[in-house]
Amino acid sequence: MVLTKEQRIAVSILNKTVLVLTLSIVLLAGFGPEAQAQIPKEGTYSVTNTFSGTYKALRMGQERVQITYEAIGVSLSDTGEGLSHNTSWRCIGALHAVKGEYNDDSGFCAVIRPDGDQYFLTYKVAGKLGGVGKGTETLVGGTGKLVGIQGSGEFTRFSLRSAAEGTFQGYEKAKLQYKLP
Repeated sequence: MVLTKEQRIAVSILNKTVLVLTLSIVLLAGFGPEAQAQIPKEGTYSVTNTFSGTYKALRMGQERVQITYEAIGVSLSDTGEGLSHNTSWRCIGALHAVKGEYNDDSGFCAVIRPDGDQYFLTYKVAGKLGGVGKGTETLVGGTGKLVGIQGSGEFTRFSLRSAAEGTFQGYEKAKLQYKLP
C-alpha cells in the first residue's frame, strides 16, 4: 500500500506523539513516586496556604455572630519541597465574634499530599473579622507513611475581600515542625 504525502506526515506525527507519551509515562512512573517517597523523619518548614470557602452565620443582635465554615485550599512550601509542598486540604470549623473580634478554637483539617498520604491537624486562631488572625496548630495523626506524625506550628492568617457573597478567601504564612515515629 502506498501512502500519500499527507498520510506519511500524519503517521510520522502519530509515531512521535506515541514516543513522547511513552517516555513521559516511563519518567513519571520511574521518578515521580520515588521523589514523593522521601520524607525526612523530622523537620521544620514554612509554607504559604491559600484558601477559599463558604460559611453560615447566625447573627445575635448587633454585636455578636456565630459562624460555621468549610475551607478548601493548597499549600506551597517556601523552599519548593517538603512535607506540605503541593498539598491540598480541607478544613471545617466554627468561630464566635463579638464586636468584630473572633476566637476560633474548633478548626480541623485533613491535608492530602501528592502521593495520597494524609495528615490531620487541629488549630486555634484569634483576630478581627475580615482582617488578620494569629494562631497555632497541632498535627494529630496521618495515613500511610505519616501514621503517628506529631508536630506543631504558628501561622498568621490574612483575609481578602470576598469574591462572592457567602464566601471567603485568604492566605496564611505558617512555620511548622513535625516528627515521624
